[in-house]
Amino acid sequence: MLPFQKQVLTEVVTEDGLLIMSPGLGIFQILCHLVQVYSGGNHLILLINTSKEQDELLQEQLIANGVSSQHVIRHIEYNTPAEKRSSMYRESGIFSITSRILAVDMLLDRIPTLLINGIIVYNAHRPEAFVTGFAPLQNTMKSLFLRKVHLWPRFQITVSEDLAKTDNNVVELRQPMSESMDIIQQSLVQCMEETLAELRRANPSIDVGEFTIENSFFRSFDAIVRRQLDPIWHRVSSATKRLVSDLNVLRQLLGYLTTYDCVSFYSFIETIIASNSAQDGKQIMQSQWLLHESGDRAIRAARKRVYVKQGEKEFDELPERQDGSVIPGHIKLVLEEQPKWQLLKSILAEIEQDALQLNDGEGAPILIMVSEKRTCSQLKDYITRINEEEPFLNKIAHTFFRWRVNIHRMQTVEPVKQAPAPATMRGKPPPNKRRRVRGGSTSATSSGGRSMIMAETFRNDVIDNISALDDDITDEADQDGQDDEFHGVGPLADSYEIQYNQNDILSSFKEIPSTSLVTIQCYEDDANEQVLQDTQPRFIVLFDPNPAFVRQIEVYRAQHPTVDIRVYFLLYENSVEEQNYLSLIRKEKESFERLIHEKSIMAIPLPDKRKQRQEDDIILRPSTRIAGGQVKAVSGPQIVTVDMREFRSSLPPILYADGIQIEPFTLQVGDYILSPDMCVERKSIADLIQSFHSGRLYTQCEMMSVSYKTPILLIEFDENKSFSLQADIKENIRATDLSSKLVLLTLHFPKLRIIWSSSPHETAKIFSELKKAEPEPDSKIAACIGAEGNEDGDTIYNMTPQDILRSMPGINSTNYRFIMNHFEDLDELFHSNQQTLQELIGLEFGRKLYNFIHKKYTK
Repeated sequence: MLPFQKQVLTEVVTEDGLLIMSPGLGIFQILCHLVQVYSGGNHLILLINTSKEQDELLQEQLIANGVSSQHVIRHIEYNTPAEKRSSMYRESGIFSITSRILAVDMLLDRIPTLLINGIIVYNAHRPEAFVTGFAPLQNTMKSLFLRKVHLWPRFQITVSEDLAKTDNNVVELRQPMSESMDIIQQSLVQCMEETLAELRRANPSIDVGEFTIENSFFRSFDAIVRRQLDPIWHRVSSATKRLVSDLNVLRQLLGYLTTYDCVSFYSFIETIIASNSAQDGKQIMQSQWLLHESGDRAIRAARKRVYVKQGEKEFDELPERQDGSVIPGHIKLVLEEQPKWQLLKSILAEIEQDALQLNDGEGAPILIMVSEKRTCSQLKDYITRINEEEPFLNKIAHTFFRWRVNIHRMQTVEPVKQAPAPATMRGKPPPNKRRRVRGGSTSATSSGGRSMIMAETFRNDVIDNISALDDDITDEADQDGQDDEFHGVGPLADSYEIQYNQNDILSSFKEIPSTSLVTIQCYEDDANEQVLQDTQPRFIVLFDPNPAFVRQIEVYRAQHPTVDIRVYFLLYENSVEEQNYLSLIRKEKESFERLIHEKSIMAIPLPDKRKQRQEDDIILRPSTRIAGGQVKAVSGPQIVTVDMREFRSSLPPILYADGIQIEPFTLQVGDYILSPDMCVERKSIADLIQSFHSGRLYTQCEMMSVSYKTPILLIEFDENKSFSLQADIKENIRATDLSSKLVLLTLHFPKLRIIWSSSPHETAKIFSELKKAEPEPDSKIAACIGAEGNEDGDTIYNMTPQDILRSMPGINSTNYRFIMNHFEDLDELFHSNQQTLQELIGLEFGRKLYNFIHKKYTK
């Protein structure tokens, strides 16, 4: 460890606190050493908020540092039995656990809280997140019950001195963009400026100070816009919502301009155009930037990078040529390569020449860092085809034109006919599944961004086709003859040459020397440090800029002062890529400056002196079950039975903080049990809409109505969003509207009560008020309701008719008892009417049972 890292570790071990470091300064390494400090001895340490990949990497680091396998991290997962978890805690150790499981185990006293020596919360912050709102750092410290914050920016004196001790051999190469790329970038930026201006004009009542063109280049801009518009989202026009979506698409296009090849970039534009076209004669609201002159200029420039037309006919109208090519004769391919590709080619040639001179005829390990897996895959193919005469993008272009013809067919197909399955999809895996490519790379899907602008069926078909285009690119890359022999392009895991035969794999393996290894790797946060340690590169090429990795190289150099490393830093000159890189550095510096200022003036949180709950406390609350609502003395706090799955939400901790005793159980019916008669099913707005679509809500309400006297549907809003459903209510009422579905739900279930809550905090108050007049629930009984196989051992019923009854449609392990208690025998059941059955077991179950009983038998 470097001196500043040792100082950070000492501060964290000495006193509880919140640690905030600049990205790339080795926070994962500090985590490894912090865990290692407590790996020996009788310690109970809880590690929260780490991913599975981080846990595996942490395990490898601990073992590499000499930690015994008996003292490495132990994992508590969802399938770990409760009894085993309880015994594991008492054996001590370091446990990686989710916050949901930890909360449940603490509430049920499965974990000895008095024996816990420490809790480590990883991935808990980003510096920029602490500079929004009122006193964010102070409020965070108060919530965590911490009094110390450790701030370690890059410009801290100790950090700067430690990282300045080595010579920085950095070659910065600013690559000009091509003329067409420059035109596209200027046009897209102009489209963003016009869209932002229109957004400001359409919403003059909101604070648009952060609605700047610089902020719009970052993904965080979406959160900025939604934070401003969420409180009035139900009053926002559809045009404004379209503008917000357009900004997201334009930002993606600016990013894809420098990372995608010209064919993939233009295919994405074609997808956007197709999604904005009228379908089946229905007009849709188009993206305004497509109608601007700047938008048209960007589209034409993107097309000219791929091909130019030499005639007037559209290539969609022409049949395939006799030679089998899908490219019509009047189309001339241009296939402009990314300028950085040629620059990388020259860098690799220079590295090869220098490495041979420095190492007496031997090469040197090379590390190329990129931002996307798609770029990783393409660079691997490009490097292996450097000496080929055929243009690298030729096969990708052929795939694009096949896809384009299929899109044209889908647009012109008659509405009553189903669009034919695209040719590019035949024999392929589903488009949302990515295939593994040699070199540790995968073709990155872009469907996530596209789905925001394509909601209709046709739009989804377009996405499937462009995903199929990606798959075809990958398949053709795999079938280009490179499978015969592959020499070391890819991550370190592929550092062995594997020779393939047409029928089987030969048993001979030849190790590739590390000096001939070229590793192409994506930026992966914590894994980057391990990549540097594993590959030990002499030459590093930053194909895409990344401030955090630049610092990781600085740290690696400081840790290995004798290793001479040359770094090539590639950047498109006067580009949005360059602007984003500089803005990230500036924003981080400003964020730390604000944190340092707030730390100097904030009030230090004092320990919260909460009143200890005493078992003999008496809580008086009125009970309507006693004549006239007299006051009934109830011992202990209020109790709510909570379904285990609800601990993913924020409501259970809020209930606990309000003094309500939480009893976690796995519930088959409902999410919260307030009393023996009162069951609550909680739904957020998104979950409510999805449950209506799937029909799950109908089943849930029916089960609650059968099992409880007072079934309740809780519709809970986000406290940061508008407390209104008006955005989902149309001028013309239809049966498919959300409001109509709610009305139908209440008509089907007259006992159902609906609670509208503006936030989880308001829900906690509502629950407390509802429970004042109700007895406490029995959690064990609530957990048995709706569960299979919970029958008593002794029964007074005849088992033969019982088995016959339970085999009928509409009968389950819960409602069969209602039927047996109401009818004397099966004959009385068969002569009952449908209304009686529906009153007993619910509308849908009653209908199924009645139809089955009265169904006429036909030979």
